[in-house]
This record gives sequence, C-alpha cells and structure tokens, in this order.
Amino acid sequence: MRISCLQLNPQNDVIENIKIALNYIAEAAKQGSEIVVLPEMFTYMGNESLRVKTKSKIGEGVFSQIQCAAKEYKINIIAGSHSEEINNSSNKVYNTCVTFNKNGEIISTYRKKHLFNLRDKNGNPLYCESDSYEVGENPQAYNLETSEGSWNAFNIICYDLRFPEILRLPNGSNNYHDIVFIPAAFVWQTGKDHWEVLLRARAIENQCYVVACNQTGTFLNDQKKNYGNSMIIDPWGKIIARMNEETGILTAEIHKSSIDESRTRLPALKDRKIF
Repeated sequence: MRISCLQLNPQNDVIENIKIALNYIAEAAKQGSEIVVLPEMFTYMGNESLRVKTKSKIGEGVFSQIQCAAKEYKINIIAGSHSEEINNSSNKVYNTCVTFNKNGEIISTYRKKHLFNLRDKNGNPLYCESDSYEVGENPQAYNLETSEGSWNAFNIICYDLRFPEILRLPNGSNNYHDIVFIPAAFVWQTGKDHWEVLLRARAIENQCYVVACNQTGTFLNDQKKNYGNSMIIDPWGKIIARMNEETGILTAEIHKSSIDESRTRLPALKDRKIF
C-alpha cells in the first residue's frame, strides 16, 4: 500500500497555504497513494495571535475544504492540524487533527493533549503554546480501511511524541496500533538532536509503522525555522523513506505483514508486564 507525507513550508497566507496543500493532495492521489498526511498547522505559520484568528469549526472552512478533497480524490487524509474554534467564552482554540476517509467521512478527531512550551537556559519562556491553545482530550484509536484491509490507526501531534505512554493502552490490552500518524511543526533547535531518535523509538517500542509529517523551512520573516526531515519508519525501527529540508511529497510502500513479522521475531508486546 502506498502512503504519502506532504512536507510543507506554510507562511502567513491561509488561502495560498491551502491551495498548495490541495495541489499536493491531488498529486499524491494521482501517484496512487491511499493515505496522505499533512503537517501540523499546515494552514498558517506566523504571528500566534493571528494564527488563532484563522480558526474554523469542524465541518466548515479549512476542514470542509480538505474533506471535499478526500471525497473528490478518493483518498484517506490525515489532515495535519488546524485551529478549531471552541464554543465558549475563552479566546483559546484547539490544535485539532481530523482524519477523513476516502468517502470524505470524518473517522477521527484528535485535539492536541500536550502543549509545547520552550524556555531558554535560564528558564525564561520563549514560546508557550498554552497561551493560545486549550488542552485536548486523550486520543482514540480508529480503523482506517485500505486495500490491505483495516489498520488500527492512531494520531498524535508534534510535542505528544515526547510522551511514550500516550501510545500505550491501559490494563495490558493487546490491541496495539498498526500505524501511528504524527503531524508536526518540530523546530530546528530540538529537531536536529531529538526528532529521529524519538520517532524511531516510538516505532520500535510499539512495533508499528510511524508516519511523521513535519513542516520545513523558515517562517515569521526568517526568524524561526522548522526542521523538516519527514519520515516513514517500519515496525523494526528502520527508516524506509525520508526527506531533508525541501518541500514536496514523501512516498513509501507499507505492508501489514511487516507488523506481524516484527512482532513474531521479537515478541516484546506479548512479554510486556504491567506495573
């Protein structure tokens, strides 16, 4: 089965960012991909207060445009993330990833649980996502139908990657995920040291595919930079496809048989003890 990540460099023009994303979705579908993954906040990168103002309700705006693309091109879309409007008095929004199946139906909605906070070496805040975003709920697994059958799929967003327990089900359940999608806007400062290590660790620990779609390039008038290096990792922890810092489409062939093979060769999940 063919899967694609869209490594994008969104700026502060929402209309142009969406246009670019839709063009890449069409191209990925043309190339035969059954699943396409977008990065976190693929619709806008710029001033934080202005980004919040790009918010949409699910079923409207940006969410509706991607939903229509999924239906038009008959492709499953893990729609990165976008600012979701909250119906309360708060000025905050959710950082929300919606998954659409090839019929354009919503099959998963995940609101980012762990909000990114970055400080300098003296502990002074450099960036606090929690100033503008509301904490989401626990993610839920969902079934993603493809030509290879149904996949137990799971979405997390960017900073969630640093918390391995989010991928482990409670009470010793053996219903482990087949594939984990990670839309991200992982910055250069941390990405160069941590990104690959964390991604491969999550794949090895859970013996599943990890599909990580990151933003790339500079934004905010070149003041900040995202790391790029989107990658697709197999259940053995091997990187089977990777980009550098360019924009474009990253594509790989993945197979459910690789999951079974990894878990048979090294039955770590069966040997897991609950403490």
